[in-house]
Amino acid sequence: MEVVEMVRKVLVLVAFGMGVLFGIPRMGQIAPNFTLPDIFEPSKTYSLSDFKGKVVLLNFWASWCTGCRAEMPEFIEVQNRYKDKGFVIVAVNVDRSPEKGINFLKELEEETGKKINFLVLYDGNKKVIRKYKPIGMPSSYLIGKDGRLIKYFPSSFTKENIDILIRAIEEALK
Repeated sequence: MEVVEMVRKVLVLVAFGMGVLFGIPRMGQIAPNFTLPDIFEPSKTYSLSDFKGKVVLLNFWASWCTGCRAEMPEFIEVQNRYKDKGFVIVAVNVDRSPEKGINFLKELEEETGKKINFLVLYDGNKKVIRKYKPIGMPSSYLIGKDGRLIKYFPSSFTKENIDILIRAIEEALK
């Protein structure tokens, strides 16, 4: 566990350095707004600003990403735990086609027996991922009720480290 935490700290430091060099959004600033279609119902669109007043976990993922597959079941549990407390997960798929993301999610539901219970959007033109500039897949940003970036997570969550996210969510919900 100590090694995992040390690796996380190094990744955060690298992310900070990259942010300074390449204009990655900094913690404390207002999260860049965007509007994207729902991956399952493209006629429905959502903006990040729709969730002002809630704590948001903004997650970038792709179907080819093994870490993404590992963390999705954890996200289902986290969403269940905090959905009635002012928390929402917004997962943004960046595959070349929405079908790849949809097939990934369907396979995951079949494998785990758990239904995706959070919002999944599709960034087909990569405008949103270019605004946030994550350093890898998956990457997640915790956004506070006031719309400000609280914390950047440059790697995947697993059963072994999901408590890091849970502590951050609970602090943000206070």
